[in-house]
Amino acid sequence: MIALLLTACSGCATRTTTVGQRMFLPEGAASYAMQDHQAFVFPVPHANPPPDFPPDYPLRRELPPTTVCISLVVDEAGAVGRPEPQPGTGCAMAEEAAPLYAAALARVRQWRFDPAMFCSYPDAATRDRDWNGRGCSGAVTEARVVPVSLSYAFTFEVRNGERKVASAPH
Repeated sequence: MIALLLTACSGCATRTTTVGQRMFLPEGAASYAMQDHQAFVFPVPHANPPPDFPPDYPLRRELPPTTVCISLVVDEAGAVGRPEPQPGTGCAMAEEAAPLYAAALARVRQWRFDPAMFCSYPDAATRDRDWNGRGCSGAVTEARVVPVSLSYAFTFEVRNGERKVASAPH
C-alpha cells in the first residue's frame, strides 16, 4: 500500500496530508501452516488515514529518514487493539523518536479493517474451486473470524524544510 504526496512551500516546512505505509512480518513472528483444505483471508483495511508529522513537531530544516515501526492486533470486529512500538532492524528506538511514534500510534488506533478469516473446506479440490481470496465462499465447513497481529513501518523525513512521510524500505 503505497501513497505518497509531497507538499512544499518555498523556505518553510509543511504538513504532509497523505502517507504511504508498508505492512511487514516482524522478526520471530509466529506463523501457522495451513493444511491443503484450508485458506486464510487477510484483514482488509478500510480508508485508514495515514500518520502525519505531529503538529507541534519542531520546525527544522533536516531530519534524516527515521523509520518507526508499529505492531497492532486486528480483532474479530476489525478494530485495532494493542498498538505499540515494534522493535526491529531498521526501526528507530521508541525513546529516540517519541513524537513520531506518538503520531503513528494515535493514527493507527483510529484504523478499521474487515477482520481476518480462517476458512476450512471439505478437501483441497473444493477449496481450489470455491475460495476467492476475499472471504470464505462456497462449500465451507468452517468460516471463523480470527484476530491477527500486523506490523507497519512509516518513515518520517525533513529535507530542505519539506516534511515527508513515506513507505519504509524495511
